[in-house]
Amino acid sequence: MSFKIFSLQLLGKIKPVEVIEKKRKSLSDDFSEYLKVESSEELKKYLELDSRINAGEFKKKKAEIDALQFKGSKEYNQLQEFEKLKKSTPIKKYFKVEGSSDLKRFEGLKNSEKLNEYDKLLDYMKEGQFAKERDEIKKQVFKGSVEEKHWNDFKKLDKSAGIKAYKELHGSAAILKHEEFSKSEKLHRLLQLRNTPEMDKEQKAELKKLSKDLEIKAYFKFEKSKKLKLYHETAGSHELKRYQELKDYVENDDFKKREQFLKDKKKFEKSEAFQKQSRFKQLAADNDVKFYLKYEKSSLYKNYVNVIDSFDLKRYRELEELIASDEFKQRKAYLEDKKKWEKTEEFARLQEYEQMKKLPHLLKYFKYKGSDAFRFLTEWEVTFEDNFSQTKLDSEKWETSSFIANKMLGDNYSLAGDLQAYTSGDNIKVGQKLTIEIKKEKKTGKVWNPSAGFVPTELEYTSGMVSTWKSFWQEDGIVEAKIKFNPVKQVVNSFYLSGEQNMPHLNLLEMGLKNRVGVSTLNLSGKAEVNGADISNLKKDKWYIFAVEKQGKNFSWKINDTEIFSADTSELDNNLHLNASGLVIDEIPSSKLPVSFEIEWVKCYRKK
Repeated sequence: MSFKIFSLQLLGKIKPVEVIEKKRKSLSDDFSEYLKVESSEELKKYLELDSRINAGEFKKKKAEIDALQFKGSKEYNQLQEFEKLKKSTPIKKYFKVEGSSDLKRFEGLKNSEKLNEYDKLLDYMKEGQFAKERDEIKKQVFKGSVEEKHWNDFKKLDKSAGIKAYKELHGSAAILKHEEFSKSEKLHRLLQLRNTPEMDKEQKAELKKLSKDLEIKAYFKFEKSKKLKLYHETAGSHELKRYQELKDYVENDDFKKREQFLKDKKKFEKSEAFQKQSRFKQLAADNDVKFYLKYEKSSLYKNYVNVIDSFDLKRYRELEELIASDEFKQRKAYLEDKKKWEKTEEFARLQEYEQMKKLPHLLKYFKYKGSDAFRFLTEWEVTFEDNFSQTKLDSEKWETSSFIANKMLGDNYSLAGDLQAYTSGDNIKVGQKLTIEIKKEKKTGKVWNPSAGFVPTELEYTSGMVSTWKSFWQEDGIVEAKIKFNPVKQVVNSFYLSGEQNMPHLNLLEMGLKNRVGVSTLNLSGKAEVNGADISNLKKDKWYIFAVEKQGKNFSWKINDTEIFSADTSELDNNLHLNASGLVIDEIPSSKLPVSFEIEWVKCYRKK
């Protein structure tokens, strides 16, 4: 057990993963906001205001503004122009209509479904489409139709002797029995004896006996029957094919509906054309429609239409809005006021500058500017990541076999002593996390035996593995993954980095019988050794961010951003790829099955 891990947790050095992720997200959000502010027009404006306001030119501008007066100004002339337009007869008449209840009612109806429907139905009734559809519907009857002809043809075929015989025998027990007996040894022997030119006494007796056999007699009776003859003549015939086509046709729901429609004497009253005619009459008598058509032709409304897009009205509204605006009123008061300075653009800029100095995102920007808070985000870049949010494993990133297995065998294999067979993805699940499941189920897999090679062996468990050997290798940088620490001592679940050989390799995490991080190597006797740190004191069934940083031969391991171990080795100073797998070393109690190795996300970085 690791006293170091125990102490770090006790002293709160290994913070909860939720705190770490929240802090990272907050820093990432602040960095995004920092970059956004840094390139924003707002910051540019603030810096411009800062430069202008601190330039010392306000006093000079103040003297120029105090000399301004309202009479003779642009605003004075605009007010005079507005008063003249306000007395114009066309404008006065226009405002009698604007805002009136009749206009509101008219405008409300203008693009209403009711009026649109009326206009469409009016075109429909007047342009002849209605009459055409009405006449077309009334001409459609069953008698003499294609449907009636097909029906009569079907009934005629249905009564034919061949079709009747086929329907009776096809798939029946009698025909099946007959066909089965035709292959029997008994019948075969009879036919063989009949074709024997010279028979001895025993063969003659056997032929006589077989000739009187009830099954054989029944077979030849049925074989010579008229019904069977008709059945064979009909099977595969054009007549049967035509009968089946007609049967499918007349029994189809579309045919039945069509037949019902053609025989219906009130089909027109049920038609869409009849409904449209009824609806048109209803709308033509509607009060809203009648009002709309009358109001549209009125002289008052025509005057309103002529004025609404006129230059005079447009100018009137511009001036009205201008004069009613706070800006105009303030400008007028400003021109009449001796205290003009407080109402200038320069004064407004000063106020704006003071307000901008208090904006939270600008305050945050200047807090971070010049600091090294974003050093990691600016110095490192993501080279690989996966949060397993897809419905299936991303085959562009992951393989379900190891590099060495693919190179040697083209398929997964297990080592002697392992109790599991690796599947090709059947034990892999994704969807917000990657889960490698170890299940209790028999499967034949290949087991490496140093003296015999790869030996097919039936194993008691299945497991899975994933690897980036086909998509991602990296020499120096950081690898981290969020993994649930849930060791089962009969299992070895590991996330490791390896080169072109299985050994040596770098364990981001190994848990199960032993819980540790470090570097796995082979000693002189060929046994695995680990130079690492015990992490058994981690809290069970909790998520942690396991990370390792590699710089040449120097390695440093962290849990939730806290360093727990470091080592130097030149054996792994090369390109490495990612692997995650589970293997079984002992019988697993059923209460612990299936064993899940859960990884929520993986990220890799390198210095820019």
